[in-house]
Amino acid sequence: MLIVSTIGVFIAQGVQWRNHLQRIESRGKLIVAVRESEGIFWANGQEFIGFEKDLIAELERELDMPIQVFAVRDLDDLYGALAAGAVDMALSGTSFGTHDVIASRPYAMTRIGLVHPKTRNIADNPDLESVRTGLLDPLGHQDATKLIDNPPQASAVYDAGRISAELFTLVEMQDLDQVLVDERDFQLQQSVFPDLQFSALDLPARPISVLFNPREDGTLLTQIDEALELFDGSGLLGQMTDRYFGDALEFDYVDNLTFEKHLTARLPTYLSKFKFYADLQGLDWRLLAAQAYQESHLRANARSPTGVRGLMMITLDTAKEMGITDRLDPDQSIKAGARYITTLKNRVPADIPEPDRTWFALASYNVGAGHVEDARKITEKLGDDPDRWIDVRKHLPKLALKDYYPWTRYGYARGAEPVVYVANIRRFYNRIKKEYPQLDEAAEPERLEQLPDIDVPVFPGL
Repeated sequence: MLIVSTIGVFIAQGVQWRNHLQRIESRGKLIVAVRESEGIFWANGQEFIGFEKDLIAELERELDMPIQVFAVRDLDDLYGALAAGAVDMALSGTSFGTHDVIASRPYAMTRIGLVHPKTRNIADNPDLESVRTGLLDPLGHQDATKLIDNPPQASAVYDAGRISAELFTLVEMQDLDQVLVDERDFQLQQSVFPDLQFSALDLPARPISVLFNPREDGTLLTQIDEALELFDGSGLLGQMTDRYFGDALEFDYVDNLTFEKHLTARLPTYLSKFKFYADLQGLDWRLLAAQAYQESHLRANARSPTGVRGLMMITLDTAKEMGITDRLDPDQSIKAGARYITTLKNRVPADIPEPDRTWFALASYNVGAGHVEDARKITEKLGDDPDRWIDVRKHLPKLALKDYYPWTRYGYARGAEPVVYVANIRRFYNRIKKEYPQLDEAAEPERLEQLPDIDVPVFPGL
């Protein structure tokens, strides 16, 4: 009778039950945990970059709600916070097999497998006395872990808080024999670990999704699913995938080894010049250096049969336009290259954002701004977005086809060349950024231990 009378009092006072989304709205922000790792959510100078970071920003805009992000290195903590209701949702950035969570529609797909030295695949050595396998995500990957635990000599090792790059380093140091990860994680790091390779397990491709507490009532999940469906249909997810994984798809092992040698032997000679002239133009010197490597392999006396010369492979016309007299002089070449790429960026339509703006400018450096504009018009005519590099690069090769070039303003061009040109520079640029990170006033993420107690719990009934 006491319980019944108490319920009656609550009803009389007009108590109103609120669903998960309503509780978030009354709080005024969405609380999210995300794995802190390169390519996922990572500090780069004074800002954070990564696929999941960009995805969170897009969700914030689409939901029209502030999102507070807490970075997590130990995935046990991420799942623990999710289970306790301390966060509304989580982005582990890893694929998910079997675990007690609710998952959104996938925003990416990946294979799962083992990263190991190229010269030592454990699968080819069944008689090894012991096999030490590092784990990145013991819960999300627990179904796959069972496949590698069968040999009695195998041992899976989970060292809480290790990011993927640390695990790959331990394999190189032979402290681990292999690491169980998603191919997606390896693609983000493979240019730094050219002596390692990924071998997929015999499992279907796996989804990567936004994760929710199993007691989530579906109100937030529905909103996230609708947003992800919109992002997929608009091509936004494809564009983001290209931004972070495009250079991985172009990875060339032999060319990467050559680049590594030249990065050590040649780049230091011109480092101060790249920094000086890039700073004058408001450019990232590492991008300028990557472009110079693509142009000349950092050889100041480089010459081409077509008449271009020097570190930045400057034409005579460009040299006159940029006001230099000696294209083989490193100072003058870098100065001209920096000024010219800035000029080309300024010619790109103002409403095209970064990083596409830079990719269009680089393509123009290679094939000419007029030809790039022709390709943009072809792209638009064929129903794709002329302001997105991922779309335009599909149609640039058409400039060499007689079905297209007679109807363009600037005529025939070897349109496939700027596609490869930009892809290579992106790859070299990403590698130089890892070697020379911008550490001044580096941003620090909010970490899970800073989560205020007042926000727990966020689920009704907890």
